[in-house]
Amino acid sequence: MIYPDDFINKVICGDCLEVMKHIPDGAVDLVVTDPPYNVGINYGEKTNDNKEDFIKWISPIFKELRRISKTTLITTGHYRLADYAEIEKWKWLIAWHKPASIKRSPVGFTNFEPIALWGKGSNGHVDIFQAPIVVDDGLNDHPCPKPIRWARYQLKMFPKAKIIFDPFLGSGTTAVACKQLGRKFIGIEINPDYCKIAEDRLRQEELF
Repeated sequence: MIYPDDFINKVICGDCLEVMKHIPDGAVDLVVTDPPYNVGINYGEKTNDNKEDFIKWISPIFKELRRISKTTLITTGHYRLADYAEIEKWKWLIAWHKPASIKRSPVGFTNFEPIALWGKGSNGHVDIFQAPIVVDDGLNDHPCPKPIRWARYQLKMFPKAKIIFDPFLGSGTTAVACKQLGRKFIGIEINPDYCKIAEDRLRQEELF
């Protein structure tokens, strides 16, 4: 096992499924992540967001997440929520309210996304939070960056979680939130261009 010293507070460029094999059971306190929704977004040449069998692709990744983490939070999107339930039924759903982000739905419009929880819960928090889609400066090169409040609220829901893991780090939002809140993180991203964006954001955070 390489973990923990070589992984803590670093952006690892690689395939999350391969990297997770080096992490022991239960070594991560909390997973906060937002995997591709399989809706055809272009995340770069190493990521296929249009798979014929999403469940077959995500199942081994999900099982590794459950193996290494005490609590797993996945922003599933409406499209993939049922797919995750086929692998393992979640313990609870958290609603991420996105004001002004209105999309079509079977009832007309929607401006929330589900976040599914597996594993240990927490106390003293409501299961809905608001995080408007406000993108930080310099993130135009990522097609779907998450707002920093999206990550910060999830971290605050689990104040005792010391090591946070994001296997789909993207532009680095989870890592930046961890740095702001004094948590340790492990971030994995397969696209080297996005790894650079995340590393640049973390360096900028040192200025404040």
